[in-house]
Amino acid sequence: MIGLAFKKKNIKKGIERAVLSDILPYETPPTFSNRQFYDFLVKNNIRINGTKITFENHDPTLKTITKLLFGFCKDNLKKNTIPFKYKISHKENDFRELTIIHPKHQLAVIDFYKKYKELILYYCNVSPFSIRKPVSISKYSYYRGPEYFKSLAYEHDSNSIEEHGKEYEYFSSFFAYKDYSNIYKFYESYKYQRCEKKFEKLFKFDISRCFDSIYSHSISWALINKECVKDYIKDSKKTFGGQFDSLMQRLNHGETNGIVIGPEFSRLFAEIILQKIDLNVFQSLKISGDNIVYKTDYEIFRYIDDYFVFYNDEQVKNKILNEYKNQLINYKLCLNDSKCLLIERPIITGITIAKLSISDLVKNSFPSISSNQEKLNKKYSIYVSANKINTKFKKIIKETNVTYKDIMNYTLACIDRKTIELIDCYCDIEDGKDKEEMTKTLLVLLDFCFFLYNSFPRANATIKLCLILYKIIKFAKIKGNLNSDDKHKLYKKIYDEIFLVIKKNQYNKYAEIETLYLLIALKELGKHYRLTQDKLAEFIGIDLKNSKNSADLSYFTITVLLFYIGNIKRYERLKKVLKEIISRKFDKITKDKMIKVTELTLLLFDIIACPYLDISFKKEILKNYDIEEDNKNNCVVQKIIDGKYCWFTIWEKFDFGKTLETKNIIEGYQS
Repeated sequence: MIGLAFKKKNIKKGIERAVLSDILPYETPPTFSNRQFYDFLVKNNIRINGTKITFENHDPTLKTITKLLFGFCKDNLKKNTIPFKYKISHKENDFRELTIIHPKHQLAVIDFYKKYKELILYYCNVSPFSIRKPVSISKYSYYRGPEYFKSLAYEHDSNSIEEHGKEYEYFSSFFAYKDYSNIYKFYESYKYQRCEKKFEKLFKFDISRCFDSIYSHSISWALINKECVKDYIKDSKKTFGGQFDSLMQRLNHGETNGIVIGPEFSRLFAEIILQKIDLNVFQSLKISGDNIVYKTDYEIFRYIDDYFVFYNDEQVKNKILNEYKNQLINYKLCLNDSKCLLIERPIITGITIAKLSISDLVKNSFPSISSNQEKLNKKYSIYVSANKINTKFKKIIKETNVTYKDIMNYTLACIDRKTIELIDCYCDIEDGKDKEEMTKTLLVLLDFCFFLYNSFPRANATIKLCLILYKIIKFAKIKGNLNSDDKHKLYKKIYDEIFLVIKKNQYNKYAEIETLYLLIALKELGKHYRLTQDKLAEFIGIDLKNSKNSADLSYFTITVLLFYIGNIKRYERLKKVLKEIISRKFDKITKDKMIKVTELTLLLFDIIACPYLDISFKKEILKNYDIEEDNKNNCVVQKIIDGKYCWFTIWEKFDFGKTLETKNIIEGYQS
């Protein structure tokens, strides 16, 4: 079975593992990773020692490489860096800006965790209302063992088993969280159901643009006292809160209004402030004189910045809301009035009703054979057309008054489980006509997937979609599972649907991550299903005749394009234009500023490590940093190419399935 559970084991890795779990946003391209960076830090024992970055390796080239990576200069650790910011679609006609911080400040976050991990835990456990809070250091990592990858091969592909016959480790977060790693687990919890019985009403609200609005100095206000901090500014900077504030400013180019969005450490920063607000509200209600008793007259649950208030009396709710409004103002925050929702008993949301109907729809629309005896004696057939399934789904949306966004991930998860079930069923079918019917079923399932996805294409939905596609592609690739005609039908369907999505999104600057995932999914189909050079250039915004007319491509788009085109001759002109675009990105930045710019630092190392670019081009790029590559014994380019030093794009031995599984397990912690 593909759905074999993750196993867990004790973590032996040190504090550096935070770069694998707490520093990057969830929504990054599948080829982008911090694993090589982690290996680089550990191998060379790179760490912050006072005001300096130190390392043990005395290789003469290492000093040059660390200077490039961390931007060494006088008082380096006190210098601000410019994070790499990119946009993803968030809501209808709205976007969210996510952040990759500079490698230097990734190291600084590790150092901060090392010094203050106990205080982080303490200050994140003062609120009686928080249901997503760190309570200890994580003791376990999760992995897929060899039996999982053997199951992916369906016992037909011994080479695949050998290739994947090792444990792949996943780190959800540096800290262990309580009570709920995902907000949807709260809806299904005993606490939620108990409150449904105790109270007649539920009021939901959240904070308006929480992370964008947080004032970095407010963490010191939360931990000490606003007036005290203002009176003793210099002394306050030496405290835990002052140090956290300073770090958040330095890694965000000195900004104090708003904190970076995406990394887990930003959620911890916000959690500390919101914990104090919760505590203030709790204490104010307790001493208000209105005889409002916690767990008798009300209960409050907060998941990051989403609040759930259970109550019976409207006056109690109004008092709670007024207290939160007053407390939030003190921290330059406010409620999001457009997201307030009142639910009266029976306390069941449209989302819950929709999920039940969707589960039945998927189950009944894609029949499979459950027992071995039935598999032997029963002919397989499909009863529902794609149009009927899509129509029934739209009917559920209309009747429950939910949005596609509300149930997208849940529906794709249902389809993913059904895909596993159908593939397992397919493996036990011997009759040719039954296999043909099963192929039709998979085609209808793909049609439903893309119908759903096109209604609300977002990064996390793209990851779930690609996981479904990967399983079907993997199954179809293995000799003996499908005949060539059925394989082509499935591949052609996937190609056509992805082609339409990328074409639709070519002018959408907020759909970059989605497009890059789908490009890599296309690559999984093989050489016969590649985009033409002209179409690929058109979709990405590249002018093959004049590179100066091309779009200003981001680091992510450049690296994924290079990964996609590789050394294939049909893309030679495209690669030439890409090199011109890369050169211009470095040329337009001054040398003093270059070492501060996260995007250029990441791009530099990936260019040097890229096996699809010539060495002469790499050396030209290095000249921007006043590095001449004349001495073969001290060659930065060769050291990085050889894999001895870090890079951020997985150029070789890339495993799409492994990457998607990693994303899948950590998604709940990024909600």
